[in-house]
Amino acid sequence: MFSGFVWEIAGWISFGVKILAVIDIPKRPAEAFPFLNRLTKQTWLAIVLASLATHLIFGPWGLTGIVGLIACGVYLADLKPKIDEMQSNSPRY
Repeated sequence: MFSGFVWEIAGWISFGVKILAVIDIPKRPAEAFPFLNRLTKQTWLAIVLASLATHLIFGPWGLTGIVGLIACGVYLADLKPKIDEMQSNSPRY
């Protein structure tokens, strides 16, 4: 019973991570992604939206849910900080 509750909470946290990535990507400049030698902004947005869709259809703990969570984690932990750093170092007029 308690373990089911823990998995339910973890599923909602996973959903929140995916929503955070979906909300954040459109805010970023498209030029930043290739500049950092990463996939394009449109590709990342497609990956994250597919992750969110499969989460809703198949649940958070299937293969697609876990792969999607990893993809969103890579975006949020790797790309987002680098884009933030790049934007903070750029001159503002």
